[in-house]
Amino acid sequence: MDKLTQAFDFRHACKKFDNTKKISDDDIKYILEAGRQSPSSFGIEPWHFVVVDSHKLKVELRNVCYNQEQVTSCSHFIIVLYRKANNFTLQSDYLRQTIARTLPDPNNQTDIDIACQGFINFCEQGLADGLTINHWSEMQDYIASANMMTAAAFRGIDSCAIGGFDHDKVIKILEKYIPQFSGDSFGIGLCLAFGYRINEPTAHIRWPLSDLTTYLSDNS
Repeated sequence: MDKLTQAFDFRHACKKFDNTKKISDDDIKYILEAGRQSPSSFGIEPWHFVVVDSHKLKVELRNVCYNQEQVTSCSHFIIVLYRKANNFTLQSDYLRQTIARTLPDPNNQTDIDIACQGFINFCEQGLADGLTINHWSEMQDYIASANMMTAAAFRGIDSCAIGGFDHDKVIKILEKYIPQFSGDSFGIGLCLAFGYRINEPTAHIRWPLSDLTTYLSDNS
């Protein structure tokens, strides 16, 4: 197998990490860089990564993550935030700066207005029925999260994606420790635990590719 295929085969939802082993700073940066380089709709990059390696804080988070052991046994716990709708108004500094960097003249306010309004129009009219800009933003988190877990596996580091947590209580913990953080502007897409396995995993159970794939071509 090539190295990428080996990484896919290596990765599993690690439920118990060896808490005596720490991930190096270089490897954590490598994992985060995979998140940073991830594609996002319109190139908006609506994510923010909170990296937790404080045992005290991990204990607090475990209490609001339904007491899942991997929260405290992991080396690093990464909370993947998504930006909420108030980051995507015509007056939003974040949206304007993000859009401006893609324009020929990043200082032309008229062009920025037009491009930002085009994005806003898409969010108001182009999303599937029932979806909001918050849903759209949260879905981008899953792209970055998948890439970070694959990057970790590429370096022999285990991971577990955690979607089971009390959203509002995690937000309150972050507001307590990060003065500039506000739950009005950010939500939580996923939590990711990274570390080194203490037990060997069971084999992957997956549907065969033939059951998951439909080809449409000129010959079909």
